[in-house]
Amino acid sequence: MESIDQCAPIRFLEAAFAPDDSIGVLLKTYRTGQVIQRIVPVKAAISDRFQAWLRYMNAHGWNVYVGVNAYRPGRSRAREAVTQVRHLFLEEDLDGPGLLAVLSTRSDLPPPSYVLHSSPGRLHVLWRVRDISPSRVEQLQKQLARELLTDRAATSCTQTTRLPGLFNHKRRPSVRVGIEYLHWRDVFVAGDLPAVGAATLPSSVPRVRRPLPAARSVERARAFLRRVDPAVAGQQGDLQTFRVCCRVVRGFDLSDDEAERALSDWNARCEPPWSERELRQKVTNARRYGREPQGGLL
Repeated sequence: MESIDQCAPIRFLEAAFAPDDSIGVLLKTYRTGQVIQRIVPVKAAISDRFQAWLRYMNAHGWNVYVGVNAYRPGRSRAREAVTQVRHLFLEEDLDGPGLLAVLSTRSDLPPPSYVLHSSPGRLHVLWRVRDISPSRVEQLQKQLARELLTDRAATSCTQTTRLPGLFNHKRRPSVRVGIEYLHWRDVFVAGDLPAVGAATLPSSVPRVRRPLPAARSVERARAFLRRVDPAVAGQQGDLQTFRVCCRVVRGFDLSDDEAERALSDWNARCEPPWSERELRQKVTNARRYGREPQGGLL
């Protein structure tokens, strides 16, 4: 059975905030609905005593959250108390792998700083930022949530994320919150991000694009698949394979034969690999039942 990772919360807090920032820590138990809130300096939050208290509370069923931005010292987590915006934030509660696939095709967005896995398939995606006002980051988060179909309720500058290394008790069984550090040393400014209010097509309107040669589409799909985790038996491998096939068949607009060629190297990494007949059925099901926009990743 997994245990609390004592190093993970400290590493995240040190990477995500400046040493003199004050941060909002929120604890909640779903048994009673009780909430505990603290605004503390980062150096206090990473202290042995404070971390031991968080681990004790988490071990007794309390969920632990931290605000993604810095607060004015005091007792308030209100919007007016946010002093420094430290992150651009998106939350995906339905199809985390699908969101990462789409983000990999967005030339106007830099790669995420880190991706936090709150539970299987559910993600928090964060970019480290500076010199951006609370109102501007809220506008941008709302704009991206509309475009990327992520959680539109998670767009306030007071948004919280879970603390890595501790357990998410909201669902059963409880799972330890994980994190992937990607480009976490980079800090982005407004010029690195999409312009707020930039004209975009509604998600329901198909974008006009020039057809790519089939060979190039297959190669782009292969490049995408090199970044995708393989399916593993006993770890929702069947669902993972269906989602991957949807990305390839529909997102890259490939024929069945092209999709199988693109999937061959990825399938070889699966544990165990799918047979030719099984993979063909997955491709057929993805084309028939998937919701990925046709050609949406091109």
